[in-house]
This record gives sequence, structure tokens and C-alpha cells, in this order.
Amino acid sequence: MSKEENISALFLSEKVDAKQHHRELFKDCALVEIIHLHDCLRGSLKALEHDVQDLAKAVRSGSEEQQRMLEKKVAGRFQVIWSVFRAHSSAEDEFIWPALQRKTQGRIQGHKHKGKDAIIEQEEYEEDHADEERMFSEMDRLLTRLRQYFLKPDLSRPSNIQHTEQVITAIAQHTSTLSQHLMHHLEKEETQCMPLVAQHLSKEEIHELVGQIMGKRSADTIAQIMTMAVQSLNEADRIEMVKYMKQAMSGTFFDRWLLMSGWMSHDAPNADIAPNARPEPPENDEIAVNEVQAGEAQNRNLKRGADVEEQDDDTKRARIVPLEDEEVEEGNSGGWTSPEELEKFIRAIATNPALTAAQKNSTIQGLRDSVWKSNKKHRGSRPAAATVVNSTTSFHQPRFPSTEPGRPALVTASSTRRVTPPSMYFKKNKAGKVVVISPNDSPSLSSEPLPLFSASEMAPTYHDGAAASVLGCPHYARACKLRHPNSGRLYTCRLCCEQQRELASGDPDDPLDRYAVTEVLCMKCHALQPAGDRCINAECESRGKPFSKYFCRICHLYDDAANKNIFHCPYCNCCRLGKGLGIDFRHCMRCNACVSLADDDHQCIPQKLQGSCPICHESLFQSTEPLRGLKCGHVMHMSCFTEYRRGHSYTCPLCMRSMDDMKDYFAMLDAAVRMQPMPAAYLTTKSNIYCQDCGKTGQVQYHFVGLKCSDCGSYNTREMGRVDCSDEVR
Repeated sequence: MSKEENISALFLSEKVDAKQHHRELFKDCALVEIIHLHDCLRGSLKALEHDVQDLAKAVRSGSEEQQRMLEKKVAGRFQVIWSVFRAHSSAEDEFIWPALQRKTQGRIQGHKHKGKDAIIEQEEYEEDHADEERMFSEMDRLLTRLRQYFLKPDLSRPSNIQHTEQVITAIAQHTSTLSQHLMHHLEKEETQCMPLVAQHLSKEEIHELVGQIMGKRSADTIAQIMTMAVQSLNEADRIEMVKYMKQAMSGTFFDRWLLMSGWMSHDAPNADIAPNARPEPPENDEIAVNEVQAGEAQNRNLKRGADVEEQDDDTKRARIVPLEDEEVEEGNSGGWTSPEELEKFIRAIATNPALTAAQKNSTIQGLRDSVWKSNKKHRGSRPAAATVVNSTTSFHQPRFPSTEPGRPALVTASSTRRVTPPSMYFKKNKAGKVVVISPNDSPSLSSEPLPLFSASEMAPTYHDGAAASVLGCPHYARACKLRHPNSGRLYTCRLCCEQQRELASGDPDDPLDRYAVTEVLCMKCHALQPAGDRCINAECESRGKPFSKYFCRICHLYDDAANKNIFHCPYCNCCRLGKGLGIDFRHCMRCNACVSLADDDHQCIPQKLQGSCPICHESLFQSTEPLRGLKCGHVMHMSCFTEYRRGHSYTCPLCMRSMDDMKDYFAMLDAAVRMQPMPAAYLTTKSNIYCQDCGKTGQVQYHFVGLKCSDCGSYNTREMGRVDCSDEVR
């Protein structure tokens, strides 16, 4: 063996020993997840260098198609590395260094590496991050320039080839420099920074620290990391990485997200990332990320557990209500509208000759929405006699004989007959291939029965009511209907299904499980097809236009509103209103809730959204109403909070602490105490109190206006006893 080979073998041996040393140092510690992330980045950087070399070869001797394909591959891999590394560097600056500063009172001691003291300065790492960002930006500029050359139609011209080769050479050099710099930075983190974290922080603190870092990683970032893990790590390392990720996110729905996103096997959900787990990116990813407009955050910046686009926000949608609210509620008990009364209203609308078919359909749709909201508000006043009975005009009738296919969607006996087939049926077979079944095909030619629907199910519904210009429902705009995974019925959204369940008499449907939806119906061409972002019927008038601007493949959520930003939280495993994790929200692992980054005084309460509202006792996580976070950390519906405050209550019904900042109110009580001195008979009377805000006890001067805590100044106190101190005065 030559001298050079000996040196190379020695170097590789030292690298392997260093890697094993890091594994042993961080064994049974959440920092192993960061070590594996470093390995993922190293593998991706090596793959990027290899792709750039292949691109350089293709430019010299390959076809134009091969060149464009490799250029897209290089650009895509680079963007993933940049995105993940930026998130990693941001976490280091935002979480790791501040945690070390707090533990060492601002004096970070050097960690000995190979017997030498390593001098570590936070500013050094921040400068490295700034340099890396400049290098990434320069690389992005070169790739953009290369893309412009490949977009030219005359790519094979000698002058263009020469310019392209020059850019490729610059990219190759820059890739090598960037890779060496990042490799050195990762090595420095593992040998200097991370040992300090293990030295100064306990395992519980490290666990919480990793949870905070993960709480700002979006679903897209985690998917990118998972892709890197599949490409760069062996099976044992993948298992260990996922294990510690789950531990840092225990108590959340991250397992469900892994399963539904295809990163975990259904057969062995606790074992490993599926070996071939690389879900195809959504075809409308650019639309979903970039075209959804800015949305409003909820009160006190705490997001609820249901789909945020399903808010009860009458100012953001139009609806047609044929009767005034007072007329709808007339003659019923305490504001409750029974199914029989609702059917009478619908009959009157359906038989009104002055309305067109579209007006009747939208009016009935708006009426259902209005009555459903009113009944939810007056749920406690529902009459005991208002039982659900069978009716010939029920919303869910069994299958009847034939009806006219083009009939408007009126809720009558004839419109509930399920005899109308879709215009086309695109069905996924067991092999995952989409096959087309046409209603004109002979039954003997198809082994798959053609589903049948009622006229009301097939008819389009509208988001803007009688204007009939925007497809959708009162809850949000979309151009498709969801097929119920159990009954097979069609609903524009899951809230429409919930309304029909609560208002219908006869055979109510099961709740629509958004995650189990597999098929949708295009409301423009009436083709039934696998759930996707756009209609796959080549004859559809939409011509490839998406059903909505935002689409989630997990929640099967479609929203075409132009004034919302929506993101899918992988820890809540549902869609939220906002720009995204790490942008304007973070996920609190302890609360298992998405919290605004602007909420500086967030109070953690484990699983705070998994319980019920303390006022109406309905589920908070599945609620479709805005939520209000209290100062103590508990949560209730905004409508319940408003009603509760109307009764002049300012304490939390669960912990009895003040619900909000009461400084102004307590200042008013101070003024009232000064203006109303106690009679002489009570001047020596004192009260033993317990403060419900600070939890301390004490003895204060009795006053009928209120008893002020001497420690925190709160009037939210409870009198435990009263004593006469006249003897002490004498």
C-alpha cells in the first residue's frame, strides 16, 4: 500500500471513529435527530455534486431533452438543500444559542475536543450562516441564468453552447466550494456546539429544545427531510431518526401525518419510514403555496382544531335567506327549528313560481345554513317532543324509481331518487391505474357498477347564493363535491353533511371523515373521479383549471377564497389559517396547538384543545367556530366568551384566574375604595383572603367593594374568614 493510500485510509478511519464518537456522546438523547439531519444534508450535497457533473457531461454530449431534465433535477435538489439548511441555521440561532446563554449566564465555556480547548463564539456561527446564505444566493443566481439559456429555442447554436458550458463550469466550482464550506460547518457543530448542549442541558431540556425546533418546521420542510433520509440514511439510522422525532412530538398527531402522507407503512406504523416512501408532490403545489392570499389570525392567535376555512364568518360570504330570522323562529320553542318546520319552508320555496331553478337551489342552501346555525345557538332550548320521524320528503330517502335527470336540485321526494349516473366515472383499480367507465357502456363490458345519485346531489351549488357565479357552498368556494366514503352520497363540504345530518328527518348520514374521502364530483362536467386538485376529464370545460386555489391532499380541503393563507400543520394533522409554521405560527408540542409567533405571553397547558369548551361543553379541537385563548392558558369559543363576559364575569370558569388584563378594572376598584370609606364599626375588621391570581394568602383590610391582594394587587380574591382586630388597636 502506498503512502497516499495509507494517509487516505487513516483519514477515513478517523472520520468513522469521529462519527461513532458522536453517536455514543448523544446516545439516548434527542440530539441524535440533529446528527441524522446532518447526515441527510451531507448525502444530499454529495448527490448535488454528482448531478452537476452529469449535467456538465450532458451539455457536452447529451441531447437537449436530457440536458433540460438534468437541469431541473439539479435546481430541485439545490432548492431542497437550501430550504432545509436555512431552517436548520435559523433553529441554531433562535433556539440552541439562546438556551446555552441562559444556562451559562452568557459565558459559554469551551468544550475540549481531542484534548484541546475549543473556543466557541456565537458570532462566529452567525457569520458562517450569513456567508452560507450569500453562497446559496449566488448559486441560485447561476442556476437561474442557466435556466434562461435552456429556455431558448436555439439551444444547439455554438454561441449558446459556449455560454452554457461557462455557466456550468461556474456552477460546478461554486457547488464544490459550497459543499466544502457546509461540510466543515456541520463538522464544527458536531465537535464544538452540540457537545456543549449535551454538557449544559439535561435530557428533558434537550427534548423540549428539539420540540421547539420541530414546532417551526412546516410540513413541506419535514417532507423534504424525509426524502433526504430515504436517499441518504440506512434503515437503522432512519428508524432511530424517526424514533426521536416522534419522542419530541409526543402528544401530537404527527404519527397520523406520517401515515397519511405515505412516509410510514400501514402494516408497520411504528417501524420505519416506508422504503419506497416518496410521495409525489401535489401538481398544484405552486398554486397552494403561492397563490393563496393573506388571511386573518384568530383572536389571541390560538388556532382551533377544525379546518380554519370553515369559520362562521358571515362578513366573508354571501348567503340567501328567504325569511327574516324572526319569521324562521316563529312558532317554535325557544328558537329551535324542527326538521318538519324546515321542510315546510323548503316546500314553499320549491313551489314558488317566481323563482328560477338556480334561485330555488341557492335559497334552500342558504336556509339550511341559517337554520343550522340558529339551532346550534339554541341547542339547549330544543323541545323534548321534537323527535326525528320518517317523512316522505326526507333529505335521505331510499332509492326510488326513475326521475328526470335534468331536474333542479329541490328537496322533494322526486329529487331524492338516486337514479342519475355521473357523466363519466374515473375509477382507480387495485393496481392504482385510473380506468374510465361511461354511462353509455354496456353493463356486460364493465364489472364495476356505476354509482347513482339524486338530482339534488348532482346539481351544482353556489358560494355566492342567487348570483350563481361562484361554485361552492355557504362555507367556502370550490368547484367539486365530496363523495361520502361510507354512504356514497355527495356533499359540497363536510359542514354541509353535518348540517344535513342535524336538520334532516329520516335516514341521517354518518359524519363525513375528511381523511377518508377518495372520490370527488366535478360540478362543471359531473364526472366522478379520484380526489385530486383538478378535473381529469379531458372534455371538462374547466380545461385543467384547479377546483380551488388551495388543496390539501390529506384533509381533502378545497378553498378558492382569494383572501386567505392556509397551511397544513403536520402535528395537528389538519389545515390552519395562516402563512405557515415558522412564518407566522409555531406548534406548541405541550399544548398540541398552533400558536401565533406574536403571542409572547403564551401559557402552556398540556393538550389544551383536546378537552371541551367550559361553557357549552362541545369539543374544541373539532370546533368550526373561532376560539379565544385566556390569560391563564385555557380556551373557549369566542361566542361563549362573549356571552360569558356579558354576565360581568372576568374569571376563568376552570381555574378562577382573571381571563384578561384587569389593570384598568382594578384601578377603577381602587378609586371606588378611596371614594367610599368604611363606617367606623368596620375600621378594625380584616379579612383572611386567598388570591386566585397569584395563589397566595394574606390578611387585608375589609371593604365591601372588594378585597385587594397585597402581593399582586388583584381583586380576584376569595374571603376565607373575617376577624375583628379592635383589641390589637387598643
